[in-house]
Amino acid sequence: DISRVAEVESQIKQMGYVTNSMESIRKPMEKEAQEKQMMLGGLGAISLLVAALGITNTMIMSISERTREIGIMKALGCKIDDIRTLFLLEAGSIGLIGGFAAIATSLLISSILNVVQSKKTLESVEQLMQILTTPGSRMSVIPLWLIGFSLVFSVFIGLFSGFHPANKAVRIPALEAIKSE
Repeated sequence: DISRVAEVESQIKQMGYVTNSMESIRKPMEKEAQEKQMMLGGLGAISLLVAALGITNTMIMSISERTREIGIMKALGCKIDDIRTLFLLEAGSIGLIGGFAAIATSLLISSILNVVQSKKTLESVEQLMQILTTPGSRMSVIPLWLIGFSLVFSVFIGLFSGFHPANKAVRIPALEAIKSE
């Protein structure tokens, strides 16, 4: 049984015999893969932080440019929750657009990797589609659940990043906001 390879190998070594198995190769490869995942995860976390700060900055600038508009909405009797919702929808939309852009970029890079990995000369669109749809020939596969999760996550990041600026917008006094230019 493959799950007992390490145990059997150690028993053979205790008997004084020299043994080699794929288990001794697998462990260093697993460790290397984990290190690469940690490095890529760190880069992803930094990218996520930069994106969140970018959305927050965009929303703060939007609020400062639209202060008079906020004051007019308040003077006309618009509910504070509606103003907050307006800015949160804007932040969520920014996150959604960013998510779509990231997914499109990922699918394009994945397709390029699969075509390059196939080492075939492309002569037609049918041949390209065959390379991209044949299950065993693809090096890079992006599952549908990951695409859905990344869209939801990007909207969540947009909403999270826009929460503070939206609360800042509703705290602006109406009279002060109308006077601003």
